[in-house]
Amino acid sequence: MKILHVSKYYYPYSGGMESVVKDLCEGLVQKGHDVTVICSHDKATNEEELINGVKVVRVARTGVLFGQNINPGFLTKLLELSNEKDLVHVHCPNPQAEAYCLAIPKDIPLVATYHSDVVRQKLLLKLYRPVFKKFLNRLQKIYVPTENHIIYSQFLPDYREKCELIPFGIREDFLATNDQNLKWAQDLRREHGPYALFVGRLVGYKGINVLIEAAKNFKHKVLIVGTGPEKENLEKKIKKLGLENQVKLLGKIVDPSHFVGLYHGCEMLVLPSVTPNENFGVVQLEAMACSKPVVTTDIKSGVPVVGEKGKTCLIVKPGDPVQLSNAMNMIFNNLELKVSLGKRGRERFETHYMWKNMINLQIDSYRRTTEIHEIIAKHGYGKAS
Repeated sequence: MKILHVSKYYYPYSGGMESVVKDLCEGLVQKGHDVTVICSHDKATNEEELINGVKVVRVARTGVLFGQNINPGFLTKLLELSNEKDLVHVHCPNPQAEAYCLAIPKDIPLVATYHSDVVRQKLLLKLYRPVFKKFLNRLQKIYVPTENHIIYSQFLPDYREKCELIPFGIREDFLATNDQNLKWAQDLRREHGPYALFVGRLVGYKGINVLIEAAKNFKHKVLIVGTGPEKENLEKKIKKLGLENQVKLLGKIVDPSHFVGLYHGCEMLVLPSVTPNENFGVVQLEAMACSKPVVTTDIKSGVPVVGEKGKTCLIVKPGDPVQLSNAMNMIFNNLELKVSLGKRGRERFETHYMWKNMINLQIDSYRRTTEIHEIIAKHGYGKAS
């Protein structure tokens, strides 16, 4: 099949959505499909390149408004590319692209992966709601990674019949142990002792400030991996609480063996997110693939159902440093619990979140969707709405 993916950004831009899109597109290419991605550039130039078999078309960005990219050439390029494809797959939320997709001819099947509602831009959502409903009506399929994405969405309960569950999957091969990453894990343990790990962008909704507060209530270290706009504020908080020797901001880890070594060396992954902006938490899958327990929060998104409470993870109230530290101490102080959570996490990963499973489920749905679309067109039952 010839498939066009429409995403806000694409690799090497980092983020949960971008990670999923990259893994999905590369998996489709490995299965023999022709895959193109159209996305925004982060600068005012157009660019096309081939990345691991995926054709990536980045459209010049001239500005940002309400957190949304302004790409004057996006609609023209979208229509040009979509006319060559068997199917167009949009990754939401992406209001600009969703609006433009209404112009795609109705004889081209249109599907979407629903990563989350628009959460932060309340004014934008109010203005955009009528257009977005037209977009949802136009879709043949809406893919969700968890049932919670339907339950807690402002929109999806009305479109449940179009929704199909395809859990996100990650490539587990890069997380496998080898001499290099095991040596790095051992070095980390020697330097820091038992430690908890956070991986993600340094932004407010991740709840990193709550994690720092929680660190006052245990003696072990917390290693924080990632970059973002909250870095300076987090550094100030760490200094204010006198936790410079206990909480370490490591920045972005580029070396793959160092990144994997951090997972294999840790006692647990902590995802202390405080709002539904955290809609899934792909880092949970990375921890589960490495047989590590997860401590996360009970927010109204897919996050708390990625694992199984009490079996693969511990789940606490968001924004509560006492509950968070208590859960972390349970794992720090109980080897049997740590091993049990990690083992069951790996089993759940193998059952639900393997990369190959996501790719196979997606291809199967593409085929069913295009076949139904062709039957409707052939027999004149009316165009897809």
